[in-house]
Amino acid sequence: MSVGALSRAAAVVVGAGAVSRAGIWERLAAIPDHRSARGLVYPLPVLAAVWLCAVTAAGHDRVAAVTEWLAATSWTERVRLRLPWNPWDGHLLPDEATIRRFLNTVDDQALATALLDPPLADTPADLTDAVPSAPVRPPAGDQAVPVRAYAVDGKTSRGAKRADGSQVHLLGVAAHGAGALLGQREIDAKSNETTEFRALLAPLELAGAFVSFDALHTVRSNLDWLVVRKNAHYLAVAKHNQPKLRAFLAALPWTEIPTADLTRDRGHGREETRTLKVATVTHLDFPHAAQAIRIRRWRRQKGQPASHETIYAITDATADQASPALLADLARGQWHIEVKQHYVRDVTFGEDSSTSRTGRGPAVLALFRATVADTLRRAGHRSVPACRRAHKTATAALDLHGFP
Repeated sequence: MSVGALSRAAAVVVGAGAVSRAGIWERLAAIPDHRSARGLVYPLPVLAAVWLCAVTAAGHDRVAAVTEWLAATSWTERVRLRLPWNPWDGHLLPDEATIRRFLNTVDDQALATALLDPPLADTPADLTDAVPSAPVRPPAGDQAVPVRAYAVDGKTSRGAKRADGSQVHLLGVAAHGAGALLGQREIDAKSNETTEFRALLAPLELAGAFVSFDALHTVRSNLDWLVVRKNAHYLAVAKHNQPKLRAFLAALPWTEIPTADLTRDRGHGREETRTLKVATVTHLDFPHAAQAIRIRRWRRQKGQPASHETIYAITDATADQASPALLADLARGQWHIEVKQHYVRDVTFGEDSSTSRTGRGPAVLALFRATVADTLRRAGHRSVPACRRAHKTATAALDLHGFP
């Protein structure tokens, strides 16, 4: 079976899991176009399609490479890309300046909604502080055990430096398990991840779901906002940025608490053992905290001495809502955004070596890279690098992303 046929089959698989999802052209058409209509040649969805399909093919991660990819397309492929056509010159191809201008000026939040298809809430939660005395969440006994979980984490694009020398930093949220990116925001040079936490999660439908994050986001107001405004659960790590909380958790009588979950992994020259203990807490001065968690990791890499690590965390979910096994899975699931997003974008797409830094360029490129990786995985492909090489033609890329 040809690559094109495989890609068409893959596109059907993707569509089967999201029957109600609008077509790719309809979703791209919803992106607002703030360009002047005067002299406009290339519709915004066309430029987005060119970028998405070009990035799908290995080795086409830069503006110059996109123009080379575009120049090699056939007449039929240009028709499918909806490139403008006139009887004198045939299909018109955007030059490097046009392609770069799109990258730097497109609304990256609208592009994320079009490409990533996140679970959007009917009415996004406001960003104001929640009111702890009046939670909108139903009583704990009425809550079903959540099966959806999302991880929040930041990533620095090391090669992209602004004019003032600061590096471009992106805060993202991804699904546990598949690791698909659901949203992303660029952190302002004068701000930090914590200030963008609510803006990142506000558009998403999080009712009944778990949100996990590292210690940087373990902030009282954010935890309260998650529970009250978003009707969600949290799994929050406690480190030295919350010294009183960590000291309280470390002082609990863990030696008297039995191990609730034990996991052993071995492979690729590495051995790892994780033990988890859970304690119910009713007097912890943190919003809605119901359980305290201690995770101990013992790890040994071949040829290296063994290492030990102790991690403390809290969750608002009660023992009825989250079993020790579920909590252990959620703690491990936080790494999915690292492994399936950050690592893949750095190693396979060369994100850390990319020097694009102007406008919305770094954020938009990250969205295209994540979309390609996530689409390949949803289509059943296991190796992102190998599949990018297999989708080197425009036809294969168009089929993969569902362009008619």
